[in-house]
Amino acid sequence: MNDKKKVTILGVPVDLGAENLGVDTGPSAFRFQKITEKLTNAGFNVTDAGDIKCEPRKNLEVGDPKLKYLDEIVRISLEAAQKSFGLIKKGERVVALGGDHSQCLGVISGASAALGGNLGLIYIDAHGDLNTPETTPTGNIHGMPLAALLGFGEERLVNIFLPRAKIKKGNMLHVGGNDFDKGELELINRENLSLFKVSDMLESGLKPLLGLFDELAKKNDKIWVSMDLDAVDEMYAPGVGMPNKAGFTYREITAVAEYLGHHANVVGVDINEYNPLSDVEGKTAELGIEIIAKLFGESYSWYSNYLIKHKI
Repeated sequence: MNDKKKVTILGVPVDLGAENLGVDTGPSAFRFQKITEKLTNAGFNVTDAGDIKCEPRKNLEVGDPKLKYLDEIVRISLEAAQKSFGLIKKGERVVALGGDHSQCLGVISGASAALGGNLGLIYIDAHGDLNTPETTPTGNIHGMPLAALLGFGEERLVNIFLPRAKIKKGNMLHVGGNDFDKGELELINRENLSLFKVSDMLESGLKPLLGLFDELAKKNDKIWVSMDLDAVDEMYAPGVGMPNKAGFTYREITAVAEYLGHHANVVGVDINEYNPLSDVEGKTAELGIEIIAKLFGESYSWYSNYLIKHKI
């Protein structure tokens, strides 16, 4: 089978980076929604590598209030990085299921190391995730991973797996933001980081965003997509840690995923902040599965799932 069809699922059920309890059950809930079977039906050769062990917060000390649960998040991230490194080295595609968005630190660090730092990153999130210990209003590390991947903030987060920034500033595009903290905006302006906000889409539509995708794909032969499901409007994605009343519609986010699947070489995807406790009939998980399949270039939707279910 074509290596592009080989996909390995890795669960990272961490909730230590956030205050929204329930996201640690995300990987198990995706499996309950038959993610392996559905991706297989979409045309992939799927392997489930199981979960990274994550210690529950009841067994841990919070530690530095500006970097809550830092020690365990670093340990989890290092193990996830080792797994991701090996899979990317073998030419497989990776699907990392969170957990809160701090989980992307490990899997992206490993992928970047496997590719010698030559990795493009599309970061889809309603929030910036660009805080540092100096700017964080909460101390929650799920608000810091993008800053750390770019080389800013706590050294132990920046230096996971290898002692350097994992993503070059010019190889990152943040998509879907509508909530940025003051410190994040200062970092964005100072470092001239590339963003396409919800307000940009409302003003200009998706066409400029697709052009930015094309530019990033020209510079980077391999792309990683890191997605917080809260970038999608809660009408379509109610099962998230922080529901969003002003996010992408179903039509917009699936169009984005399909475009990337056909115009970029996506080697890895991490899906984060899925909270099955607040989902409605599994619709958020189903959307997540559809996004993953389309990002890897295959067609999957409620309709194709219906045809498979009824053997039509």
